[in-house]
Amino acid sequence: MGRAAGNRDDWWGLEKNRQAAQVDVAAHEREEYIPFEPVILADTDEFLVVDKPPFLPATPNGRIVANTVQERLRGILGEPEIVAVHRLDLLTSGLMLLSRNPVTRARYQQLFQKQEITKEYECLTVMPDDWHAGESREVTLLLDPNPAERGVKVVETNDPPRAAAENPKLKLAHTTVTFLGPVAADIGDVLASNRGGGGTSSSIPLHTVGCGCGHCGSRMQVAHWRLQPHTGRTHQLRATMDWLGYPILGEDTYGGEAGAQGPSASEDGASKYTPQLRLTATALAFIDPVTGERRAYRSTRNIAAPADRPTTSS
Repeated sequence: MGRAAGNRDDWWGLEKNRQAAQVDVAAHEREEYIPFEPVILADTDEFLVVDKPPFLPATPNGRIVANTVQERLRGILGEPEIVAVHRLDLLTSGLMLLSRNPVTRARYQQLFQKQEITKEYECLTVMPDDWHAGESREVTLLLDPNPAERGVKVVETNDPPRAAAENPKLKLAHTTVTFLGPVAADIGDVLASNRGGGGTSSSIPLHTVGCGCGHCGSRMQVAHWRLQPHTGRTHQLRATMDWLGYPILGEDTYGGEAGAQGPSASEDGASKYTPQLRLTATALAFIDPVTGERRAYRSTRNIAAPADRPTTSS
């Protein structure tokens, strides 16, 4: 998930974002096209709400500039002032809020800074053996944002708030986790990577719904979860699910057998995008700081449906 000022990470800032987003023709020509497109779900004078696909970065990051949600929208709409007011991980799909009016931009950024926006995610994992359908738990973890390895690290402690107070480097991450129950989902790309040496857990039960043969397809019964983050820490949800013992399907950083994920070479040399992380930002809700209206948006994605397919044109 993305960052928000006043939460775990230093606010990445409008000016830093603006400088990084200066895209020239050469940048467009150098970068390999990423074959996924954002979908606009809401279009107001002040902001856009878009459904971000996996594998398309939210904002320029130095290595990738032109092939990002922010820059794609600037080009499509002809509006160079469009700026993302929060971010999603590269592999995470779902709802993003982008400002299109520099005059009111700070007011929307403050929704995240002051934690005045409600965010909801959904994810898929293997079936749990210690949760019942409908059960919710409040999970507060202490995270080390800069461990020696990739991602973030959960610091084990009996008193996370006290440990965070004693060491400002360590940050609290609070999430409401709800097990929604089993769901039949197409996770063929995850299974293919598991069988072929990709980056997912080998504990996935390799059988279709209702079949006992053990190796017969890609539509399987898996666990469906709702995640409601109350802080905005990098990789908060991914680290939380791993700590609970159920890394998200398609995970590349957490889990005992996680490995490299993202664009990889297929046999014919063409790029492929598999497996896909089954984590989606499904809902955003807030009081519009300009109009005073309540705004609520939901992704049209069905997390149990087959994953995104790359677009065929560039």
